[in-house]
Amino acid sequence: MIQFQDFMAAVQSSLDRTITPDGNQGQYEAIESALDRSLFIVAGPGSGKTMVMALRVLKLIYVDKIDSSTILATTFTKKAAAELRSRILGWGDRLREAFIENPAYTDQLEALQSIDFNQIVTGTIDSISENILQEYREPGSPAPVIIEDFIANAMMVRYGLLRGHRYQNEDLKQYLKNLSGNTRGLNTGGMAGILLEIRDRICHDQVDIDAFCESGEDPGIEVACEAIRAYMRELEERLLYDYSQLEQEFYQKLLDGGLTEFTDKIRFVLVDEYQDTNLLQEHIYFELACHALQNGGSVTVVGDDDQSIYRFRGATVDLFTHFPARIQEALGVQPATITLSKNYRSTHTIVDCVEHYVACDENFQQARVAEKPAIQHARIGTQENIPILGMFREDIDTLAEDLSAFLRDVVDNGGVEITQNVTTYTLRIDADHGSSADICVLCSSPQEVKANGDPRLPYLLRHYLHTSPNPIDVFNPRGQQLKDIPEVQALCGLMLECIDPGCLVQNGIRNLPNDAQDTFSTWREAAHTYIQQHTEKHGEITLEEFVQGWQTRTPRKAFEQKREVPLLDLVYRLVTWIPAMQDDVEGLVYLEVITRTVTQSAVFTSFGSEIIFDANAPDLEGKSIKDAIRGIFIPLATGAIDINEDLLETIPNNRIPIMSIHQAKGLEYPLVIVDVGSDFKTDHHTQAFKRYPKEGGKTCRMEDELRAFSPLLVPQRPGVDRAFDDLIRQYFVAFSRPQDVLLLVGLNSVKDGYLTRGRRPNRKFIPNVATGWDRNDTWHWGQGLPNIVHL
Repeated sequence: MIQFQDFMAAVQSSLDRTITPDGNQGQYEAIESALDRSLFIVAGPGSGKTMVMALRVLKLIYVDKIDSSTILATTFTKKAAAELRSRILGWGDRLREAFIENPAYTDQLEALQSIDFNQIVTGTIDSISENILQEYREPGSPAPVIIEDFIANAMMVRYGLLRGHRYQNEDLKQYLKNLSGNTRGLNTGGMAGILLEIRDRICHDQVDIDAFCESGEDPGIEVACEAIRAYMRELEERLLYDYSQLEQEFYQKLLDGGLTEFTDKIRFVLVDEYQDTNLLQEHIYFELACHALQNGGSVTVVGDDDQSIYRFRGATVDLFTHFPARIQEALGVQPATITLSKNYRSTHTIVDCVEHYVACDENFQQARVAEKPAIQHARIGTQENIPILGMFREDIDTLAEDLSAFLRDVVDNGGVEITQNVTTYTLRIDADHGSSADICVLCSSPQEVKANGDPRLPYLLRHYLHTSPNPIDVFNPRGQQLKDIPEVQALCGLMLECIDPGCLVQNGIRNLPNDAQDTFSTWREAAHTYIQQHTEKHGEITLEEFVQGWQTRTPRKAFEQKREVPLLDLVYRLVTWIPAMQDDVEGLVYLEVITRTVTQSAVFTSFGSEIIFDANAPDLEGKSIKDAIRGIFIPLATGAIDINEDLLETIPNNRIPIMSIHQAKGLEYPLVIVDVGSDFKTDHHTQAFKRYPKEGGKTCRMEDELRAFSPLLVPQRPGVDRAFDDLIRQYFVAFSRPQDVLLLVGLNSVKDGYLTRGRRPNRKFIPNVATGWDRNDTWHWGQGLPNIVHL
C-alpha cells in the first residue's frame, strides 16, 4: 500500500499538481476521503473537478489498494469522458513510474506493474450501458444495436409520421405547434423533432404514457402517442435501441438482477456533470450506488447547478441541488458536501464578473445549492487583469465589420491596445505558440441566417473575415441547416439524378411531404447547375458522363452492372467532383453526416441502403429506390437530420470557432467573444425567450405537461422562472469560458440596458438577462458588476 503522503508527493513531483489542506481544502478533502465515504462535490467553473475525479480514482487504487475493475466513472459528454479516461491512464502510469523508482516500495514492484487502469469502467452513461449490456448479455441473445439521434429522427419521420399519414393530421399539427410556440407552423422534420423530445422526456421522467395519452386534454395528444408508439414498435421489432431506450433497458436489467456478474463487483461509482442528470439516469446511478454500498464502497457525484443548461434534453437540475436528501431517502446514506469554489482558469476580472453576474438576480438564488460560497480567484502566475470589453454598434453590419477588424488586429496586425485607469494592455496572438483557434465566438445559436433570410452575426463575421486582405477562416458547420448547404444540395441532387432520373420513382410515392418535394426540386436544380460548372474529368470521365451512365444504367466506368449497388459507393464516387467535401474541414463534416445517414439507415430500411438491379425481378429496382428515398432522402430533405455535437469534437487549430454556448460547455479559450444582443433592435415579444422571457417556452410547457404523469410531479417553480434560470445559467457558462479576455458584443439597443433612438432624448429600455437584468425589471450592470471598456 502506498502511503497517502507519498501519493500526494508523487502527484506534486510527477504531475506538477500541488494540493494541500491549506491551499485548497475542498480538493484535498475530496481526494483524501475514506473509501467508504460518499461525496457530494459542488464544483464551480475552472475549479479542477476533472483533476479531482481522476486523482480520487488513482488514490483508491494506489493508497486503498482497490481493484481497478471495481470502479465506474462516468460523465455527460463523449469529449469529457475521453478527457477523464485520458487523465486517469496518463497520470496513473506516471505515478506508477514514480512509485517504482521510490526505494520505499521495492517490495511492491510486481503489484504496481500488474495494475491495469483499462479495467476501470469509464464513459458516458450511454456508452457504459451499451458495453455492459453487450458484455453481460445472456448466451444467444443479440448485442444491442444503437442508432444515432439523426437516425432516430429519420425513423420518426418514416414510421411515426409518414406511415399512417399522421404528418397531415390537423390535431397533431396544432398540438405540436402550441407546444412548441411556433407561430409559423412546422415542417415534417420539425414535427418529428418535437415528437422525439416528447418520447425522450417520457423515458427520462419515467412518465406513465398510458395516463398521458388518456388525459384527454387535447385531441392531438392521442395522435402524438400513436406516432411515438409506432416508432417504439419499429425499434422493438428491429431489435434497435435509441439512447433513451438503451438507458431504460440497462435500468430494467439492473432491477431484474440480470447483471449480477457486473454489479457484484462494483464498489465505487463516480458521476461527473451530475447537474445534467434526469430521473431515469438517477434511478440507474442509485441502483449502481446501492450495489457499491453493499460491497463496502461509496458513491461520488460532482457537478455545478449553475452550469445546468440541458433542461431541453431532459436534465432536471433539482436532482443535483437536492441530491443529499434524495440519496439519503433512497439508500440511507448521507454524503459529505464538499465545495470547489476556487477558479484556476480565469483572471481576477473575469472571476469577479462571473460571480457578480450569477448573484445579481435574487430570485435565482432560490434555485441554487443552499449556502453556496462565492467563486474565488486562484489562478497562479503573472496576471494581466484586462478589463471586461464591450463592442456595441447601431447595426449588425457595422458590428460585424468592426469585430472582424478587431480580430484581424489581434491575430495578424500586432495586437490591440486597451487602456483602463492609466494601464495599457496589448491583446495579440503569440505567433509562436498561438493561433486564431485561441479565440472563440459564442452565440445563443450559430445559425447564420434568420428564418426570413436576413443575415445574422455569424454569417457577416465569416464574410468580413474571409474577404479581408489577410483572410481568417471560421469554423461553423452548424451555421446552416444541412439541407440548405450548397455542397449538400449538389451531392444529394446528383444522387437523386443518378438513381431516379426523371423523378419517375419519386413521383410515384404517395403522400410525399410538400417540404420534401420542394427540397428535392431544389437539390436537382443544384445538381444540374453543378454539372454545367464542373466539366473536369476524374478517371477519364466527366461528371456529366458519370451521371448519364447511371441514368441509362449503361455499363461503363460510371456504372457497373451489379445486382446490389451500395449507395455509399455512389456517394464516394460523386464526391471526387466536389472538392469542398474532400479538402475543407466543414465540408468533411457535411460528408460525414451524409455517409452516416446512408450507413445507419441500413439498419431500418428494407434494402439496406442498396439499389437492386435484377433482370429476373425488375420491380426490385423501383422498390429499392423508393426505400432509399423514404429512409434517407426524405429525412434529409425535411430537416430531420442535422449536424450534432458529436461530429464537432475536434476543432481545427487554424480557424476561429463559432459555436453555441451549449457546445462550448467544458471548453476554455484565452479570448472569448459572447454575443449578448446582435439580434435585438427593439423590445419585440417574439425575441423575449432569448433575452427576457415572458413565459416558460416549449421546454417548460413540455415539462409541465408530462411531469404531471411522472414521479417527479409538476415543478414547483413557475415556467417563467425556470426560463429565467436557464438563461442565467447559459450566460454564466458563456462568461466563465475565457482565460484572459471576455468581450461582449451586440447592438446599442442592449448597451447599458437602453436603446438610443437617433438623437432624440427618449429612450426605451430593452431588458436582457445577458446584460445583468433580473426578472424584477432591475438592471444590475454597473451596480457591483465590473465596468466595461467599450471598443
